[in-house]
Amino acid sequence: MRFVDLFCGIGGFHAALHRLGHECVFATDIDKHAAETYELNWGKPGGFDVNCDIRSVLDEIPEMDIICAGFPCQPFSKSGAQEGFKDQTRGTLFHDICTLAEKHKPKVLFLENVPNLVKHDNGNTFAVIKQRLNELGYDFEWSILSPHKFGIPQVRTRVYIVAIRKDLAKKRNFSFPRERTEVSLDVRSVLDKKVDKKYHMTEKETNWLDMWEDFLINVNVDTKLPGHPIWADSFIGDEPLPGDLEQYTRKELISIGNEWKNYGWVKPVKTSMRKAELIKAINLPKWKQDFIRKNRLLYKNNKQFIDKWLKKWNVLGLNDEGERNIPVSRTKYEWQAGPDSRTNWENIFQFRPSGIRVKRGDYFPALVAMAQIPVVGWLKRHITPKECARIQSFDVDGIYGKAFVLGDNDGQAYKQLGNAVNVNMIYEIQSRIDEFLSGSPDFPRKPAVQTKLKFA
Repeated sequence: MRFVDLFCGIGGFHAALHRLGHECVFATDIDKHAAETYELNWGKPGGFDVNCDIRSVLDEIPEMDIICAGFPCQPFSKSGAQEGFKDQTRGTLFHDICTLAEKHKPKVLFLENVPNLVKHDNGNTFAVIKQRLNELGYDFEWSILSPHKFGIPQVRTRVYIVAIRKDLAKKRNFSFPRERTEVSLDVRSVLDKKVDKKYHMTEKETNWLDMWEDFLINVNVDTKLPGHPIWADSFIGDEPLPGDLEQYTRKELISIGNEWKNYGWVKPVKTSMRKAELIKAINLPKWKQDFIRKNRLLYKNNKQFIDKWLKKWNVLGLNDEGERNIPVSRTKYEWQAGPDSRTNWENIFQFRPSGIRVKRGDYFPALVAMAQIPVVGWLKRHITPKECARIQSFDVDGIYGKAFVLGDNDGQAYKQLGNAVNVNMIYEIQSRIDEFLSGSPDFPRKPAVQTKLKFA
């Protein structure tokens, strides 16, 4: 079948559907660098430049059987019940998808998005998508799936939508591939034995992990590490929490705000602010207050050790330039590796803006389009772009033919792979779509009564 690849990135949909024998007749992405990588691997489907704005070429897109799109999540209009669903989507990229579907009547729309789409705008966004596709004559099925349930060592939860033209569905239920109950995940299967030294941890990064390793080994929390993020800044001082702020003078609030700024809790305050403005500016959300209280309790129960630890590693000290010796984000630590381990070095971790996060060593956290490249603890190095590509199931090793090629810029490669769909997940779902359209008996008739979607 012929397909178009909208918001295509580097071609995750293309890679999967190409393996299944389908033909791409058009692709578009507004990101110049992603489009370059796409063309490097797939050329220019239909002779069109990939780097273009879909709205400028809507009338030129050729006929297709499948619309593939990992579309951006945008809120829809809510200006009145008198609006039709078509009017509510106007101005969004989903509206452009619907414009194509209305014009060409493809057999299938195959869409991917982050799972928050289901609850976005209190469920309104998802409800409008469902109703609009129904208006266009499509049956609507969806599922939230992750590659780690299909033998791929990455947790990457996404919502997948398959809309099949009603005359082809023939009142049958399309069903998504089933998650496997017992899956063997092998992180090492995607790792190279030798990599360039530039991917190895820096001396500073190693020092930060050694600092927290010391904490892990010696803090007294029985057998279970705290389930909340550990914030070293919360171990010192006894500043009031927001519920107590009204009792302080404007001058005292400025002092508190400056102190909390140093901890990374709030943004800088201005000395010209009035008291009410200051209270609003430094008023921490409840979840942050809860974390601070829990960290203060952790400190109280481990005061002797933590005082020595803070001094030994100069955790909160200043360097010769008067700046923090250790960045605020590295004095925050989150253990999500479970109770069976008590060391950084046998797990996988990320240096995030919100702190250091440690995960179990049997699968990778979701790749994202930011500088949070996973670090393999036992190798003391970041994963490479090529390894990221394997995690996303791109065929960089040429198993199915010509090897997938990444650009020379590592930063762009990481970003592009973080934005990509997982190829094997798309392959699994498209295989089911192909079976469904072929009239496979695996798909039963629809029940007489359909249940409505419910949103939490």
